Amino acid sequence: MMLGGAFQIARIRGIPIRVHFTLLLCLPVFAMQLADADGGWLALGWGLLAALSLFLSVALHELGHSFVSRAKGCPVLDILLLPIGGVAQMSRLPERPRDEFQIALAGPLVSLALYGLGCWGLAPWAHFAGQKHLAELFDLVGWINLQLALFNLVPAFPMDGGRIFRAWLTPKLGRLLATRIAAALGKFIAVLFGLVWLWLPQNILLLAIAFFIYSAAGAEYQMVLREEMARPRPFPFGPGFPPPQETSQLAQDDVTVSPPPYRRE
Repeated sequence: MMLGGAFQIARIRGIPIRVHFTLLLCLPVFAMQLADADGGWLALGWGLLAALSLFLSVALHELGHSFVSRAKGCPVLDILLLPIGGVAQMSRLPERPRDEFQIALAGPLVSLALYGLGCWGLAPWAHFAGQKHLAELFDLVGWINLQLALFNLVPAFPMDGGRIFRAWLTPKLGRLLATRIAAALGKFIAVLFGLVWLWLPQNILLLAIAFFIYSAAGAEYQMVLREEMARPRPFPFGPGFPPPQETSQLAQDDVTVSPPPYRRE
């Protein structure tokens, strides 16, 4: 997934972390959503710090995917932070279901660990030290990480939950059929997200996530289809029995997205 307008802000264990310029434009909006509406400029400052902590959490979530992916022999080219979340671009897809399961689960586990650290570790410490605003910040970021973990476990392929679902189906149905079913479920959930947006039109990020899931699910199915068609095939796919032809545009890259819920409830 190649997007212009991104610049590198860090490199962790050889993995570049890039930020798209649209994220910088959206940061003040996220800060206002996360800030206390009656707290004035001080609250806005804490909201901005919360927004930055949120995207640091997204980066750590993606690093969880990336480190396990690299250990499984699937190098990660970079991590891109966007307003809808994070994208870890891998050089190739994991083919073994166990590898895909472990890679997909790593991100939510990191988010759950950050939830525990924020809500049960740092927030009580800050409260005990008399740092009320800091305690509220740790508590807020902790709960956002819990939402991030649970949201990504929704079985909307190619999100983490959808990849776990495909990994579960693959030994039973084969990789191509498992991808087709997971992609169809992902598109269905994306449509549901779009319908929810009709009732909550102020949350434009939900519509953007729905669009991403719908398009990425179909693109990855086409990529797996291409890979399967390229494999040597036994009878009846031989002379006189050509394999079926692909009919749509194929995706070139595999991505793992982790779009978080940004609104403060």
